[in-house]
Amino acid sequence: MFTLKSNRTHWLKLALLLVPFIWCTPLKADTPDAFAYPPELEPDVRFWIRVYTEVTTDGGLLHDDWYLGLVYEALRFDPSDSPRQRERIVEQAKARYAALLRRFAAGDTENLTPHERRILHAFGDKTTPAGYRDAIERIRFQLGQADRFHEGLMRAQAYEAAISRVLADRGVPTEIGALPHVESSFNPAAYSRVGAAGLWQFMPGTARRYMRVDGVVDQRLDPFTATEAAANLMLYNYRLLGSWPLAVTAYNHGPGGLKRAQDELGTNNIAVIVKHYQGATFGFASRNFYVAFLAALEVDRNAEKYFGPLTHLPETQSTVVILPDYVAVDALARAFKADLGALRVLNPALRPPVWNKTRLVPRGYELRIPGSPPAADIAAAWARLPPAERFVAQRNDGAHRVRRGETLASISAASGVTLNRLLAANSLSAARELARGEVVRIPLPASRADGSAAGVAAAAAATAAVTPPPAEPLPAADAATPAPPAEVAAAPALALARQPPPPKEPVSQQQAMSTALLPAAAPSGNGDNTDYSVGADNTVIVQAAETLGHLADWSKVSSASLRALNKLHKNAMVTLGHKVKLDLSQVSAAQFEAARRDYHRQLQESFFATHRISGTENYVVKKGESLWIIAQQHADLPVWLVAEYNPDVDFGDVRPGATIALPRVEAINRQ
Repeated sequence: MFTLKSNRTHWLKLALLLVPFIWCTPLKADTPDAFAYPPELEPDVRFWIRVYTEVTTDGGLLHDDWYLGLVYEALRFDPSDSPRQRERIVEQAKARYAALLRRFAAGDTENLTPHERRILHAFGDKTTPAGYRDAIERIRFQLGQADRFHEGLMRAQAYEAAISRVLADRGVPTEIGALPHVESSFNPAAYSRVGAAGLWQFMPGTARRYMRVDGVVDQRLDPFTATEAAANLMLYNYRLLGSWPLAVTAYNHGPGGLKRAQDELGTNNIAVIVKHYQGATFGFASRNFYVAFLAALEVDRNAEKYFGPLTHLPETQSTVVILPDYVAVDALARAFKADLGALRVLNPALRPPVWNKTRLVPRGYELRIPGSPPAADIAAAWARLPPAERFVAQRNDGAHRVRRGETLASISAASGVTLNRLLAANSLSAARELARGEVVRIPLPASRADGSAAGVAAAAAATAAVTPPPAEPLPAADAATPAPPAEVAAAPALALARQPPPPKEPVSQQQAMSTALLPAAAPSGNGDNTDYSVGADNTVIVQAAETLGHLADWSKVSSASLRALNKLHKNAMVTLGHKVKLDLSQVSAAQFEAARRDYHRQLQESFFATHRISGTENYVVKKGESLWIIAQQHADLPVWLVAEYNPDVDFGDVRPGATIALPRVEAINRQ
């Protein structure tokens, strides 16, 4: 049976034993302390370095999905091979090595080829027949990424200076600036099939905590705004977990999951957690996220060693102008004498409805224009916009509920809106059939704005510093990007148990949707990592914004019955941190949890529809202050958000002089 301890030396030398034609050199000795890693992780880092530098997307590595140092073979495809042909090649290779491992399990180790003998030697003398059979189910294919990583290095030059500044300004290690290599290959327009988007691959729910994400503006696609959001999220992860390696891992797995790993194993050691944590959702992607990041950091720092001289792309300057009114994008292009295509490249956060004229560029939007014109020219450009092209409100849609027999064409004719505009407003095709009761948005005209001198002055005053934009045209926002390998359940760390067969791994760039791993996503999908589960004894810990009435409603029982069950006086209140026994005679624990999560989801979505987190500050508690008082003293700061940023603080017994974290919250306009 495999054990980490007895077989460690075998895994360290496996790359040389099994694939001697691939050259490896020692990793840099000056890895920053924040990202130092124990020797147990070195074979895993080596594996991802090979994936990033030695094998392109026309090939890949057949390997053990737990012991990454065990690489059976480097497969190469003909570029003309179809995905089905590639899958057949991979399955045939897996079958060959499965047959070999069955031979080993049966004790048949005679008449082996040199390559087969190297594999046998790599397993070690203590491997049992069951160990060989278990290894069959761990044979996995990893698509190569060398060509995509090289492209990412070229794209990164347009952003790396700005990313380093943002991270340094917020106290985040600048090494984390290499993470977009893992997430998106530095493609700002990257989308995953589970909904993550942009350079940093934010999921929508998490992103809305830090930036605007809606049908008009999706700041996940703006590399500069998204970098600020990533820095704030990393700081949140670090505060909860106390370790940068865990904060990086939480970027993929969610801080709640990593906090459970810490508590279960009683350690912050990333190697122990990676090798031993058995969380249900802590699969291949989560286990490998940190080592893949370390590999990307190594390659990024030594790019010319791995890829030779790189062609440096020129940096184009742009200027940020904060708009005082709502304006159509074509009107802005005329006013600033800018090419509409250039504006689209510089402003990837603006969604299709803006470009197809069904929506206006919103007031307060930080518009990037080419070059670095002086403030006087900005004011003159704004003055060229006639009052009739400036608006005080966004173009809003009327809502029409489809009746029996109605079609898009008939609704278009009845509303006086052209069919093309109706299709664009609803992101529909002309062939789409409508269902009875479906709601169709009908574009309505907007209100005109007052083209006052104050508006002209505001536009000039809002001119921001020059920053480098993307150095190349971005792909269409809805273009598919390569997909991640499928995540499989983590095998036990010491005695690896038999697992179900993993889903098929991507075998081509067209099948992949991120550089190597799954996109970042907290398990809750909305950035909330609070534990809303019901305990084994049918108890829950009361969270912020919950009352006994909520608990009773979700349980479908009366508040009086819960009071009686918990021996509470009729006037007693339950508060944050209070343990309450539930009556689950009417609903299951799963149904209660679903209703509870839905309540908090709606509460948070409502708040983040008009607010965003812009940073964090430390606050020293004063005498007589409670959580409620602290929240009331800070405008727009709900109690539940303060509690979320301080999960280890007992707010029922917080002492004067204690330091807590307060998120800085800003009101934003989402029209």
